[in-house]
Amino acid sequence: MAIPTPTNGNGEIRNQTTVLKNAAHGGQDVYDFNNQKIGVNNTEDCDDGEGQKTVFEVEDGVTVKNLIIAGGLPGGNGIVCKGDCTLDHVYWEDVCEDAATNSADGATMHINSSIALHSADKIFQHNAKGGSTTIVTNSYIADFGKLWRSCGDCTANGGPRHLIIDNVRVDRVKTTVAGANQNYGDTVTITNLYVKGGYDAGDDKPKICQEYRAVTDHMGESEKLHGGASQWGTATCRVSKSDVKSW
Repeated sequence: MAIPTPTNGNGEIRNQTTVLKNAAHGGQDVYDFNNQKIGVNNTEDCDDGEGQKTVFEVEDGVTVKNLIIAGGLPGGNGIVCKGDCTLDHVYWEDVCEDAATNSADGATMHINSSIALHSADKIFQHNAKGGSTTIVTNSYIADFGKLWRSCGDCTANGGPRHLIIDNVRVDRVKTTVAGANQNYGDTVTITNLYVKGGYDAGDDKPKICQEYRAVTDHMGESEKLHGGASQWGTATCRVSKSDVKSW
């Protein structure tokens, strides 16, 4: 995939979160940014807990296309979907807190044909419950801790949460591709995952799908199960080694 060139020079850093309203609320259902680079005036350190400003808050039913999220501090908390959303051809230069967050119970966040680079921790955060789904297709994700994580310690935490990955290339995975909560009924379905240099079964590197026992309301800490080893063909990790390929 080709990294897009910003059409607005060095980009625009906005002072506050931009809300993309849907047509029912006076906005529109498709926002095409023509590869503009946009960030937010965020003062919170990217690697120091929460509190970063969100660049875009996306209402239910909205599609965001051809957008570049500025890297580093201006990347803030990226994009937060408040309902069903599609993020198509979005490029995160250098993820700050998260690239995108699924935050509406029962909703689907679909990331397609997108690029996300450089995250100390998560790329896509999944906080929504109630059978909500994150779908990542035809994308390239590199230099990250986790591609996706189901929230391990949210207020009133629960599930189930679902992840679907298909035709995605990853490189420099620091922790795992997916981290799911076994005790809340999460599922991870992965097909056609391409790992730079391949998956090393002997050393279990990189981790592909890890199962956790999550907690709620800060009552303890989320715990990795099975010693943190990748899980294959379980009720949670619906992944086959044959679907993890080298490039």
